[in-house]
Amino acid sequence: MSKQRPKPLDEWDFRAFIALAEERSYEDAARRMAGLHGGYSRQSVQHRIGKIENYVGEPLVRRNVDRRYLLTPAGERVLQIARQVVALHERIGSAAAEPTVWTLACGPHHTQFVALAEDRLRTAEGDKLRVEYLSQPLRAEHQFFGDPVDRLLRNEFHLIIGPPVRRPGLRSTHLYDARLEAMIDRDFPGDRLSLADLVSDYEAFLQPRDVRARRVLEDAIAAAGIPDPDPARRVAMETYETATSVIRLQSERRRPGRDRGRILVVPSDVALPYKAGMVFGGREAHRFKWVPIHDGGATLRMETCVTVRDANHTALRPVIDALRAGVRQLGGISGSPLTFATPIPSQRT
Repeated sequence: MSKQRPKPLDEWDFRAFIALAEERSYEDAARRMAGLHGGYSRQSVQHRIGKIENYVGEPLVRRNVDRRYLLTPAGERVLQIARQVVALHERIGSAAAEPTVWTLACGPHHTQFVALAEDRLRTAEGDKLRVEYLSQPLRAEHQFFGDPVDRLLRNEFHLIIGPPVRRPGLRSTHLYDARLEAMIDRDFPGDRLSLADLVSDYEAFLQPRDVRARRVLEDAIAAAGIPDPDPARRVAMETYETATSVIRLQSERRRPGRDRGRILVVPSDVALPYKAGMVFGGREAHRFKWVPIHDGGATLRMETCVTVRDANHTALRPVIDALRAGVRQLGGISGSPLTFATPIPSQRT
């Protein structure tokens, strides 16, 4: 008796798999699918995932200790194929027509100026921009040049914000340069902190090593030849959560026996909301100041760009201009002195 052939897969099987891979929850994936097609439940998503696993012949997802779902190696391979299939269906369905809504992918810390750009565009052209925040793994430097850039090339994303991208068919436009800054005690006598002093005198709350700002810092320390016999001593904690580091630094007092001060080092675009007078500064913000990190007089900086497909550049010019206007309107994102000491005002009229 011949083995029964698996049922053929369709577009909505792949869409359900993408939803589960990105949401990491059957319930969340079902809600997302219901918004696209209606009538989806956890069971219907499970049925479609089971259908794909039966077709492939091995498990595609596994449950993590936090009760969320992660992809197996086979699942990672299927995810790439699924996105290609869905992108092909969308291109065929739209007959390459210009979308009515453009999708912008960015990090949460870009919200500050993206929201201003949304308001500007809404006033001029209505709601033509949809913002999608990249998950934490995709904001890592290496991963950013993988999945988000690939989705831009497939026209699933229409704009992405991050480091400049140098790939055929894509065009990056400069938005601003963020400088590395240290949140340091208000009594610190200088207006900048040298790499050598950072290494020798401080324990720092830092972003993990897969974040571009951390790589820039570590590369600069290595290039400067600064003696660093015990890197672990200068790292107080590694975390993606800047707010956690700010709260901890603001709350703790210098402990007896500690021979080093504690600071937080992040890019100026991440630091901006936590400065005195800003939305997340808090009542202890006045006890600290933010100073740039420098190496021999040169401040450590990182370029931030918005990248689009060459084919979409002309149509997206108003969006790019609105983003650049939002950066100018915001102020302080590059580490320049703030011109106001109140939370960022709403731009809606």
